[in-house]
Amino acid sequence: MLALPGELRLYWREGNKFTTSQVVIAASDAEPACQGALQVSRVLREAGWAEDAVRIVRHTPDHDLGRISSYARELAASLGREFPAWPIDLNASGGTKVMSFGFLGAFAGLGDAWYCDTHHDLLEPLGGGEPLSLPPDMLRLSDLLQMQGYRVVADPTWGADFALAAAARAFLTEHLACSAAQLGGFFGYVNRLTREVLPKTRPDGMVIRPFQSEIVAERPLFANHHQLAWAFEQAGIWHWDGDCHFAFGSETLTRYAGGGWLEEWVWLTLAGLQADGLIPDGHWGTNVRIDAEGAPEGTGNELDAALVWRNQLLVLECKTGVQITTEGGSQAILNRLDSLRRHVGGAMGETWLLTARRLHPGTGSAARERARAYRIRLIEPEQLADLRSDIEHWMHLDEASPARS
Repeated sequence: MLALPGELRLYWREGNKFTTSQVVIAASDAEPACQGALQVSRVLREAGWAEDAVRIVRHTPDHDLGRISSYARELAASLGREFPAWPIDLNASGGTKVMSFGFLGAFAGLGDAWYCDTHHDLLEPLGGGEPLSLPPDMLRLSDLLQMQGYRVVADPTWGADFALAAAARAFLTEHLACSAAQLGGFFGYVNRLTREVLPKTRPDGMVIRPFQSEIVAERPLFANHHQLAWAFEQAGIWHWDGDCHFAFGSETLTRYAGGGWLEEWVWLTLAGLQADGLIPDGHWGTNVRIDAEGAPEGTGNELDAALVWRNQLLVLECKTGVQITTEGGSQAILNRLDSLRRHVGGAMGETWLLTARRLHPGTGSAARERARAYRIRLIEPEQLADLRSDIEHWMHLDEASPARS
């Protein structure tokens, strides 16, 4: 099977069974094509393919139909001599349109030709016949990241201590998410407390102020938030004297109070989908740290949450601070997410920005417009309670596939 630039797979046919024997990756001289070919070969070898079972053929023309057709005919003849009587299937999904057209003509009659339509979840036979549905769970999170040139450095999604703690305080997390639109003042108050007690570090990572568990606030908490403050105490997040003194249980609990609860809301939502059998294990993660292949250590990114389904990546970023409500803050956040979407998610990737802070008129409208321009979906406080149904809709769980698997 040939993908441009992609794979030319040679099969040994035994009855109706096909056993892949060789993978030949045809790549043009364009830098993205060369990098993509190397990445595909690396992923296949790491998946267990023998070194001599995967190869790259270079200098594939990417324009001029005559040159492309001539090159493809020579390649087909060469492979035919090397593997006589073996069928050669063509995957015409990648490369330019004129490359696909040239290779289709050259490899006609040597095997089947296919087009992988990821957007519509279909594998289309180019010689006629019914399309096949792509399995929605074909790629795991680590598989898709590998194909995009990233490796997982750390994945604490199912850390035992975290999972137990998140489940124990799920009632509080759900209340914060479902009432976020009315809790802006409370979030601002708590975020100021946590900024003062959490460690402060320099850009090089050196700690210049260690964690301080206790703090006396400059003013008392508003009376209408007292009940919620006591709920934090009952959940073990802090000890509160009913006035201005707060003593946090740990640095981890402080981070929960300062915004980590929103990431936990996403974790609870995705874990619930897995518990209900709607997402297999390995297809999602939270607080996943990734590095680009070959990048210096410590230069990677952290994904607050990510889900792979239908061979596409959904990245969810969580923000509870006031920065999203300011002109400069929202611009910086959206610029970073736009870069993350393009590099990690690829052409079919999608990014959602979840915020617990209500956007003000003026700056809020600008942030919404920027998000739309960057193709980033903004999930505002009023929408947090519907996160599960939004994810189910993105997964197309409410649609029946028209094709057969």
